[in-house]
Formats: sequence, C-alpha cells, structure tokens
Amino acid sequence: MTRIANTATREYRSELRAQQADDTRARILDATGRVMAGGITTISIPAVAREAGVSVPTVYRHFGSKQNLVAALYPHTLKRAGVHEPSFPQSLDELKAGVLAYADHIDSFDDLARAAMASPASAEPRKLSMPRRLGLIARLVDSIEPPLAKADRERMVRLLAVLLNSSALRAWRDMLEVSVEQAADDVDWIIRAAIAASRRKDK
Repeated sequence: MTRIANTATREYRSELRAQQADDTRARILDATGRVMAGGITTISIPAVAREAGVSVPTVYRHFGSKQNLVAALYPHTLKRAGVHEPSFPQSLDELKAGVLAYADHIDSFDDLARAAMASPASAEPRKLSMPRRLGLIARLVDSIEPPLAKADRERMVRLLAVLLNSSALRAWRDMLEVSVEQAADDVDWIIRAAIAASRRKDK
C-alpha cells in the first residue's frame, strides 16, 4: 500500500516537473525574442539567461545549444500568437495567394515578435531556416513547365528567396506604400517576366 502511494506521488511530481520545464522553456524563448528585439547583432546565451532570470546552464539544459535555441524560437512565436505557418505555394498559379497568406501571417505577430524579426539578430534564425525554405522554393520552381535550364532554375530559386521574405514585403508596404495585393501582383509579374526572359534566351 505504501508502494502505491509513493508511485502516485512520483507521477504527480513528474507532471508538475514537466509543466515547470515547459514554463521555463517558454520563458527562455520569450527572453530570446526580447533580446533580439533589443537591436543586438547576435544572440548570446548569457544575455538570454539574464533576460529570462535563469542560469546559463539552465538554458543549455533545456536547449542543448545556441543553434537549438534559435531554431525553437520561430515555432514558439507561432504557437504564442496562436497561428500556423501558411502552406507554401506549390505552383505559379498559387504564388499570389501564397504572398497574401504570408503577409497575413506576418501581420498576426505581436509588436515584440515583429521587432525581433526586424532586428539584426534575426539573421541567425533566418540562416538556420534557409535550407528548408530553399527546398520549398525549389519545389515551386520545379513545377514550372516546361522545366527551366539548370542555371535559370538556380537563379529563379535565389530570386524567389529574396522576394518571398518578410523584409521584401515590408519594403513594398512601408517604403513603397503599396498594398499587399499590389505586392503579390508585382511578385507574380516579376517571376513570370523572368520565366519569359529565360524562354526567349533558349530559342
């Protein structure tokens, strides 16, 4: 009977520990966002630990490395905002709708998340996510029929990587003062013009 009581207590403490660990992880990730929004150029574990009110070993215990911490930030930001990452366009016919969905996605972030994304330190998360993003873009480019020549395919992937990011959309809206709909039309026109130029060159 004593054994059963001990087991029950152990299970309760385990659930409590798991909740505390989740809370600590969230606190560390929120602190990472605040550190990024502070205008620094790189994220340091000691700065994050200070901001979160935890020790440096605690940050490493929960994330293992700075790379893992940075990689966990974007999913955490989405979860906190209660939004899901929009599906990436699978073809040129979906490109305009994809740009509009991505703009809505960016608008769903709170002020802190937007400041963190615009900070110099956001280069690290972008760099970590770039291989996955380039893979999605390559699949979109590979849907173009007839297929582009290899060099043009690579150029198209690079062009779309620049056009389909939050900085480019902010430039359209904030610097050029055009609507998201106009930005989506512009992106679609640029890509179709680039494809047409590639076709002319191949003739």
